[in-house]
Amino acid sequence: MAGHEIEVKLRNLGADALLKAGLALEVETPRHFEDNWLLDTDEQRLSKQRSILRVRVAGGRGWLTYKESAGTDAPASQFKLRVEIETQLSAPEQAVEIFARLGYRKFFRYQKYRTVYRVGLPGFSAPAATLHAMLDETPIGNFAELEGAEEAIAEAVRRLGITPADYILDSYLALQINHCQAQGKPLEDLVFEHVADAE
Repeated sequence: MAGHEIEVKLRNLGADALLKAGLALEVETPRHFEDNWLLDTDEQRLSKQRSILRVRVAGGRGWLTYKESAGTDAPASQFKLRVEIETQLSAPEQAVEIFARLGYRKFFRYQKYRTVYRVGLPGFSAPAATLHAMLDETPIGNFAELEGAEEAIAEAVRRLGITPADYILDSYLALQINHCQAQGKPLEDLVFEHVADAE
């Protein structure tokens, strides 16, 4: 079933900064390596409609995720709002092969080390106070992704002293495109040199 994903990325924000701001952290998923492939047709059908199809592998398990723009009937958000459908894969490599035969081929790979925290907001009692913080270590720097209810994210960034000017609403693909353009080179996969061949 499709649901809405609300999130914002923040650069160079670690667990210490979250704790200093009075947020309570509980490790949900310890630090782990993730390998991600984005798939699209040769005609870039999904990219042209601002959608993604992703296969993620982490800890020997796989996930298939589809995301698209939330549309005009979605609630307004100051953060990144997308429709997301996700399911687990028991054999992610075979899933990639099936999609390739259907015309959806791998075109971008990105890797990261991720730690997932459940975040508590002491004294905050909004009905929808669910919040997660994903701390990502990537080849182009460290990022925190805050994901959850609109009110919870807004309260967290307020406590952190973060302004909208610091919000990053781009995907890792968009960040890597900008990074490569700034260096005057074509798009490259966003991978760690020492684990570029990890599966």
